[in-house]
Amino acid sequence: MKGRRVSIMFVVEVIFKYKKFDEAQVQEVIECLLGSLRMNGQVLGREYPVAIVEESFHTYLLVPEENSLDKSRANVYALKWLSKLDDLDVEYSWKVVGSEPYSASVCKCTRPNFYILYTTYLSLESPMSCGDCFGSVPLYRIPATKDEEYVDIITWESDYKACDTLQMNCSTGERFGVRQLSSYESSLSKRGMDICNQITASTGIPTYYYLLKPTGIGSKAEKARKCPSCCGEWLLNEPLHGVFDFRCDKCMLLSNIAWSVRSKGR
Repeated sequence: MKGRRVSIMFVVEVIFKYKKFDEAQVQEVIECLLGSLRMNGQVLGREYPVAIVEESFHTYLLVPEENSLDKSRANVYALKWLSKLDDLDVEYSWKVVGSEPYSASVCKCTRPNFYILYTTYLSLESPMSCGDCFGSVPLYRIPATKDEEYVDIITWESDYKACDTLQMNCSTGERFGVRQLSSYESSLSKRGMDICNQITASTGIPTYYYLLKPTGIGSKAEKARKCPSCCGEWLLNEPLHGVFDFRCDKCMLLSNIAWSVRSKGR
């Protein structure tokens, strides 16, 4: 059964009230907890401004769903640092401040037919998308991919965004960034495809990897492109989600008609 893109991400305020321990000790545990929550897919992004308000620390976090910080979603590492807070007699609480208006919707499909590993330098969401509704898929919905966390996905995402930033800025490292994003044989793509294969194996849901195509000669040449892995036909009759023009079900790859060609309408 397919759902609709009706949910968006949320901003939560987290408060840590401490009593008898020094601030530096409490702050260290908080930093470890926030890092664990990020690597478990419960928190998005990697910047968490923290303010000291009397005898408490306040921080605002972006989370995929209203209940993302529920203890039931925590892994062994997050539970460890939550226990440390208890040992330090720190009172931990959080509340939803509101929805994040600039984020994409979160997938509500019961079981997607396929996933897509996809992000951009501007994306706030999880790098996992539903192939049916194209909504964001919180990482904690799939089995952990490395050491009970998602560190391989999150580090791949960080590297992908760095390369995408290089090619978007059109200055330092542009050619390197484009090569990593678009080449089937780049180290970034190989890592991404390994992740997709692992998710496919653990979930039974095919997971596709996206190869960016920023520039091209013209529409005819673009549409004649073959899958870079098997050299098979992969042009779709209609774009998928308005982004992907190519899809190889054998190699589980997606791509687009070059954006430079699209923009000229050729």
